[in-house]
Amino acid sequence: MSLKDLAPLNTKRGRESAARSFLKFVEDEGVTWEYLEVCMQRENAALILAAVVDKFDMYLAFKEGRKGQLLARHSVM
Repeated sequence: MSLKDLAPLNTKRGRESAARSFLKFVEDEGVTWEYLEVCMQRENAALILAAVVDKFDMYLAFKEGRKGQLLARHSVM
């Protein structure tokens, strides 16, 4: 038994949802996962990671839900 097994169900679903959202973002941007892994192994990986996270934040901030409304209701933008 690992610590992941002891996590509440909401935490597990949240983790899975976040992973699915990130993989969908990478797919929508037309980037392969292998290319992203290669970029993370370079010496400027911190800058690349910061850029990817910024773009992912913008993707989430302006993503529309099933009803056509923005998911982020209280964004600072």
